[in-house]
Amino acid sequence: MSRESNEHRTPLYETVHEGGPIAETVIDAIAEVTDSSSTEIEPLYESIDPDALEDLFGRHSEKRVPRRVEFIHKGFAVVVERNGRVTIYEDS
Repeated sequence: MSRESNEHRTPLYETVHEGGPIAETVIDAIAEVTDSSSTEIEPLYESIDPDALEDLFGRHSEKRVPRRVEFIHKGFAVVVERNGRVTIYEDS
């Protein structure tokens, strides 16, 4: 998935991470899109290492944080940005 591919697509859901584990924000966003409970969504570790995601975006560290990380999880394209925005798209 490239950044350009998302510029012309309509997000299914957007939210801003406001605390707690970033993986929970991602799972909650996918649950919102699928009208499911977050406990019904497959674990994030099947698509991306949630600890690495937390290291990058969840904890305030001295590490250099990328502007964004994009990955596919169970049929959805997920974009996590440095500013805490989590956007869900259909995977095309």
